Amino acid sequence: MSDAIIPIAFFVILAGAVVSVAYFQTQRSRERDREYAAAMAAYHKALEASRSETDAVRGQLIELNLRVKSVESMLRAVE
Repeated sequence: MSDAIIPIAFFVILAGAVVSVAYFQTQRSRERDREYAAAMAAYHKALEASRSETDAVRGQLIELNLRVKSVESMLRAVE
């Protein structure tokens, strides 16, 4: 019986080491996933802000285009 204690203890310690390494790797992976999710949320927020700014600029360009066309038509009428 005493001959079996050393191999059993070895495998129990080995299993504990494997479980603890897997646990800490999982925790590190979860932290990376949280950081990635936060970065993607910030990216999404920046994208929405950029989209709204682009829409505002597009509206201003349309308005300026209409003004230039009206000035152009006035100049052609003067000639």
